[in-house]
Amino acid sequence: MDREEFEELFLTLDALYSANRYLEYIELSSVAIDNAYALGMYDQAMRLLRYRCASYFQIGDLQFAINVLEQYRELTFKYGNDIDVIQYYSLASIYWGTFGHRKKSEELMLKGLEIAKRIEHVESMGKIYNNLSDLEIELGEYSKAKEFALKSLYYCNAFETKHVQPYTGVIHPKTNLAIAHIGLEEFQQADGLLQELLANIQAPPYSKAQLEVFNAYALLCEKQGYIGEAIDMYQKSKHYALQNNDLSLLQTIYNSLVKLIEQQGNKIILCAVQKEYINILLEIQKENYTQVLFEMEYNDQKKEFERTSYIDPLTNIYNRRYFDEHAEKLLEIAASEKQQLALLMIDLDHFKSINDLNGHLCGDDALVLTATTLKKFFEQYEDSIVARFGGDEFIVLTKIIAGESEQTVTENLYEELTSLALTVDEEVVNLEFSIGVSTNNDGRITEVGQVIKNADNALYTSKRNGRNQITIYNPYSNIGKGK
Repeated sequence: MDREEFEELFLTLDALYSANRYLEYIELSSVAIDNAYALGMYDQAMRLLRYRCASYFQIGDLQFAINVLEQYRELTFKYGNDIDVIQYYSLASIYWGTFGHRKKSEELMLKGLEIAKRIEHVESMGKIYNNLSDLEIELGEYSKAKEFALKSLYYCNAFETKHVQPYTGVIHPKTNLAIAHIGLEEFQQADGLLQELLANIQAPPYSKAQLEVFNAYALLCEKQGYIGEAIDMYQKSKHYALQNNDLSLLQTIYNSLVKLIEQQGNKIILCAVQKEYINILLEIQKENYTQVLFEMEYNDQKKEFERTSYIDPLTNIYNRRYFDEHAEKLLEIAASEKQQLALLMIDLDHFKSINDLNGHLCGDDALVLTATTLKKFFEQYEDSIVARFGGDEFIVLTKIIAGESEQTVTENLYEELTSLALTVDEEVVNLEFSIGVSTNNDGRITEVGQVIKNADNALYTSKRNGRNQITIYNPYSNIGKGK
């Protein structure tokens, strides 16, 4: 599958997930994920895995959902950004909560919320507040559940305030708000919300979210004393939850059914339902979900440590430690395949003056802008490492693709970098850069230290000749092309 075919399939899958067509999404997404890996399109692979994981959860197949969550976790901590990490924490918290580990679930939610608030990501905040509302409902804290559900609805544009990128999962917080109203005996408000949700549920198959609406309505009937209607609604929900093999939802449904049928006094039906309930409990006990989750938690902590130890906290790109540990491998591969690699040392000129004249925050902004530009520019090149080497200096190791040379790559980058500017107190601060470039000589140089030394010599030449220019290392004269 080429990139164009993949993009078409990716758009199709996006539409299926948005339309809640989870079974079709699951069926088609496996091929798409394999091809995303093969094409090196990891952002798309993460999104496909996240939706696949959520799709299995929506149809109640928790075993497959957890297996996909494990794949998603691995990819997230290897290639993901802050938003990807938030989304992983949100998904993982749902599973921990589903299996009764409320404290762990809340811990993961709050970790995600902390990042979401820091980067002001509206969708993530909406989802996490909804999940916190779920947690408070389980604890019987209905006032807090109501508060969190309303916050979630605020972030999904359920009110007049509009956000540029709203959270779109309205059904979840509205269901939680209705349950909170029921818990607070605000039955009229709950009925209004649930009637609205029920009116928008079409023909089966039903998703997990839709079955939870049925359950909430059954709970409303139960609390108002309409026992027969409550039993009928729970039975309807049970029928489709059984089809989905949604064990956690079935446990909730059977728990309510047993209690209500006991109130009715129908011993024959009660005996049959209790027997079904025992089988469900045995099935839940047989599935060792918790052990899988604990293993994942250990790996999460390990991966998070690796991720933070390799990332520069200011610029959010790799640090020197990561470069030192991974550059050698790229050089080894290039040597075996006779590939041309280029190493670029990039220095932000007059950085001390930027700090002294405009303040250290402006200096930080200059470094972040430079790092972001470098990272974006080298996304088009396979097997690139972009890192902050220290202070105002950056380093890049990249493979030269067919039809290009280290000179054309560097000149294109130089044009991008020298167009950068910051505005401080209505004054424009233009950024300038000195660049030194060396190569591995088509795989003949295999020592990282040698390639760095050559690039550093070239960088020194750029600075000595007046800065704001490129020098490409020449072993004979070290005279390069200035800009």
